[in-house]
Order: sequence, then C-alpha cells, then structure tokens
Amino acid sequence: MYQRKITPLTQSILLATVLSSSLITSACSAEPSNTEILSNQNNAAEIYELGLAYYEGNSVPQNYEKAFELFQEAANQKYSDAQFNLAVMYENGVGIAQNYEKAMQWYLLAADNGDFKAQNNIGSLYYFGKGVDQNYDKALEWYKKAADQGVGVAQLNMGGLYENGYGMPQDYDTAFEWYALAADNGDFDAQNNLGTFYENGYGVPQDYDKAFEWYTKAADQGLDLAQLNIGGLYENGYGVPQDYDKAFEWYQKAADQGNQQASNRIGRLVMNGKIDDEGIVIYNTQETGLTLGDIEKMSQ
Repeated sequence: MYQRKITPLTQSILLATVLSSSLITSACSAEPSNTEILSNQNNAAEIYELGLAYYEGNSVPQNYEKAFELFQEAANQKYSDAQFNLAVMYENGVGIAQNYEKAMQWYLLAADNGDFKAQNNIGSLYYFGKGVDQNYDKALEWYKKAADQGVGVAQLNMGGLYENGYGMPQDYDTAFEWYALAADNGDFDAQNNLGTFYENGYGVPQDYDKAFEWYTKAADQGLDLAQLNIGGLYENGYGVPQDYDKAFEWYQKAADQGNQQASNRIGRLVMNGKIDDEGIVIYNTQETGLTLGDIEKMSQ
C-alpha cells in the first residue's frame, strides 16, 4: 500500500508531497479593450483581477512579472487574495526571485486578513523549515487554524502529523479522524490514506472491503497511488477474488501516469508468468534497467 503524505519518509511508504502552493483561480473578465482602464484604477479588486489575467494569460499576454507587480499593488492595499498570491510567487520563484522569508511575510499578512489558505501554507513553511526554523508545533498550530475552517489539504496535513508523530505522540485514531474530514471534502490523497488505514488496520479494524471502497474513490479521481493500491488488492486477493488481469489493468493505469512501482509490478507479473505479455511493449525500472525482453530471457 502506498500513501501520499505531507513529507517524504521512505520510498516504500510514500512517493510525494501534497502541500497546497497553487494560486487561486477565479473568473476574470479583463478584455484587451479595458485592460488600460483597469490598470489605472485604484480599486484593489480590479487590480487583482488584472493581475490574474496576466498570470493566466487570459485576454492579455501571459506575463508573470506584470502579474507580480499588480498583485503587489493590490496587496499593498491589504487585499488578502493578492497578498496570498504574492506569497505563492515568492515561495515558488514565479515572476520574482524565490524568497521564503518574503513569502512568509505575505502569508502572515493574508492570514491576518482571514485567508485560511495562507494559514495552511504558513504551516508548510514551518513544517519544512523554509524561511523559518523548522517547528512542528508551529506547523500544527497553523494547519489546525486552516483545518478548522474546512480546508481539505490542511486536514490531510493534520492527519499526516498525527500519523507520523511529528510534534506529538503518534496517534492513528486522531490521524484517521482528520483524514476522514479531508476525504469528505473530496481530497483524494486522504481517501487513499483511509484505504491504507483500513487495509492495514491502523486505528480501525482491518477491512479490505472498506479499503477497496476508499481506494476506488481516489482512483476515480485519477490518483496513481490509489490505482496502484487497487492493483495490489487484486494481485493478492485481498477483499476481492485474486485476478492478475485486473491487477494488471490497475497497474497499467498507474504506470501510464509515470508510477514506477506500478511498472515494476507489471514486470513482476510478466516474469512470474501471471499475465500474457502480448501488447506490453517495454518495461523499464530505475532499479534494474531491465527491458521486457531481458525479463523474458530470464524467465525461460
């Protein structure tokens, strides 16, 4: 089983991070005929909308530097969405040199204006120690501010802290509760993690049927890890009849998204003679560099 949590531990436990650092997108009606008018306005909301237009290339040429300038102009008028987006651009070095300290400054201003997304991202900076000293207690404090307002990724991050025992004793029961809240908010990573909890009996009775149910919710949203996990259930016959062909189908979905572990498992199925290798063009793994032809020779 594979989970996606808030920080990489080992490759066998997780593959990536899920912290929110994306710009808010919203409808922007800026047209070439009115961009000059908007740019001369003092209304922070209009300046912010024009900044979004430049950031997204919506009705104007995409220009991150211009977007940054406009976000800063609106942010200086205490417009919280602009403060947040300015922080994101500093954090990721988009349109401006990367600067975690300035990102934190603008996130704090946005958070003071009630921006719950900024609260989550402040937690992330404390978690990773970017622009500040790493501090799990502070990360927990800020994640909880956002999680209590229903931010799914913050609820996911709370679950990750409790699951791993970062800043507090490890607590699977509380981790499960936070993952469940995030999953109910549609967070597919949390849905996948609930599947993992049920598959392994972390904080809940082991239940392969429920594991399959939660993995499917995440897989239906395109999460490769959930597709990999469903393949594992079929390969091993956990909660479903053992079916190598179905396992291959799910592994292939994940492999098509670049999931290396899924590719490895397909190769293993072929090598062990569990599936017909017709139509499988190539199999390559970072660990061995084997091609499908190499594996077939080994199995003869």
